[in-house]
Amino acid sequence: MANPSRRSFPATGLATGLAVGAASGLAACQPVQTVKAASDAGGTTVEVEGVPIHLARSGQGRPLVLIHGASGNLNDMTFRLGPALADRFEVIAVDRPGHGRSGIPAGGDVPITTQARLIRGALARIGIDRALVVGHSYGGSVALAWAVDAPGSVSALVLLGAPSQVWEGGLGLTNDLLASAVIGPALASALPHLVTEGFATRTLATVFAPQPAPPGYLAHLDLGLVLQPASLRENARQLVGLKEEIRPLVPAYPRLAMPIELVHGDADRTVGLDIHSRPFARQVPQAELVVLPGVGHMLHQVATAEVAARIRATARRTAG
Repeated sequence: MANPSRRSFPATGLATGLAVGAASGLAACQPVQTVKAASDAGGTTVEVEGVPIHLARSGQGRPLVLIHGASGNLNDMTFRLGPALADRFEVIAVDRPGHGRSGIPAGGDVPITTQARLIRGALARIGIDRALVVGHSYGGSVALAWAVDAPGSVSALVLLGAPSQVWEGGLGLTNDLLASAVIGPALASALPHLVTEGFATRTLATVFAPQPAPPGYLAHLDLGLVLQPASLRENARQLVGLKEEIRPLVPAYPRLAMPIELVHGDADRTVGLDIHSRPFARQVPQAELVVLPGVGHMLHQVATAEVAARIRATARRTAG
């Protein structure tokens, strides 16, 4: 295994952590209680290039898009961050393709550039052609792809603990297996029946470390949505492909002209501050880096006020 100090985007996250633990339970033939099925939810679904994209809107003001990370859905963004911003912005939280209630194109190929294009198309369908774009973790990589491919549609960019550079190592055997066309479908179908909500809560503690997960977060996220077999497989495929999808973006970073804010916890053990956000801040002259002392990867949940303040400050740096 690679040295953790050099692995800048290790195979952590709720779905991956649950998969590892559930696979251990499967190997031991331990019966466990299944999680509840995904509940119904509000929001709007629009079709873009034949793909359903689900989004939720709140607030009034300048449009602001929130893009969730791996192993999640838009509920991650509507738990704390969206409500904290809805007093000044029209907040649009989106289910990335393959997650929550959004679909994927025929053939299942959805690199970050395609995800960005589909989300951009969904905004166009609701009458928004330019927005402040905020992405957390993997969602930040999607936001970067959006900014590189269609800079005129991004008024400002905020990256929260986001991978932006090529890193050493891979993302773990579990993601490789789930992404596999041979064993992936069977493994993804079995996992939801092997995960208890208690085990999910313990896994969540690892994802949020060193801070505790906020009460009510797991119920709001909707574990049933996270553990949909199709979402588990798509999550793994997207993670496995991310490093090579970032590679061609890196040379374009210095050409980005919109205001850019990077917010990163210095206790983040999922996406390395020194391997991602610090190099990006050197590559892009106008990028501003804010480091949150002692804060881990889920900064938008555990330091919501600070993150929301930085987003508002970034909005003030642009007129559109």
